[in-house]
Amino acid sequence: MTGRILKVKTGYNPNSSSIGVDMIAFFTIGAGMTVLFNLIATFIDGVNIKQRARLGEPKQGTTAGTSEAKPA
Repeated sequence: MTGRILKVKTGYNPNSSSIGVDMIAFFTIGAGMTVLFNLIATFIDGVNIKQRARLGEPKQGTTAGTSEAKPA
């Protein structure tokens, strides 16, 4: 009776470095946070654009509505 598997244990090996398992989690969480941040920023920007449009404010970077004199 040689070569018989008695038990299969999943997970990391506590007798060795488990940094390989941690690195996958760090990269996955980092990528997820990047996507989440960009989605939230896009949503907030969309809400701000709608509010500015309702108030009749000019878009940022335009000269409409300023009190500066135009050249003749």
